[in-house]
This record gives sequence, C-alpha cells and structure tokens, in this order.
Amino acid sequence: MENIDKIIVLTIVFFSAFITWKVIKDFYITKFNKIFAHLIAIVTASFMLLSIMFLFIPKNYQRGQTAEVDLNFNSLAISFAMIAIIYILFKYIPSKNK
Repeated sequence: MENIDKIIVLTIVFFSAFITWKVIKDFYITKFNKIFAHLIAIVTASFMLLSIMFLFIPKNYQRGQTAEVDLNFNSLAISFAMIAIIYILFKYIPSKNK
C-alpha cells in the first residue's frame, strides 16, 4: 500500500512541475527569446517540483523507520492551490487583458 502512495505523490509532483513549466514558458515566450523563456520555465518548474515534494515529506521522518511520503488532504490542497494560482496569474489574467 505504501508504494501506491509513492506513485500517487510522484505523479502529482511531476504533473505539477510540467504544468508550471508549460504555463511559465508560454507566458515568457511572448516577451523573451525562446531559450530564455525555456530557462526561466525550467528553473521555476524545478522549484515547484522541490516545494511540492517537501509538502509530502512526513514531519517526523526518520530514514528507514518511517514512511517516505505522507499523502494527506492538506498537502494535496496546497499543491492544487499553488498550481491554480500560477495558472491564474500567468495564463488566465494575461489572456483576459488582450
């Protein structure tokens, strides 16, 4: 059962990083060169990957003794809220102004 939690958490983490990369790249590609937009998107997606992964680490983690991930509602809600805010700020609001 613990492996299913790891698979779910990794899926959420990679999906969030990909969505962040896509939204940021699409936003900055209109303002900068493709290479700079891609680099900015990669850095932002990397920080998103790390920050969401940190959400799922148990508070009392001890290597080899406790579970490696803690799949709970608060972490899920925070990760979806972060993605929603990025989507609104970089995709919805700029397209609404056009």
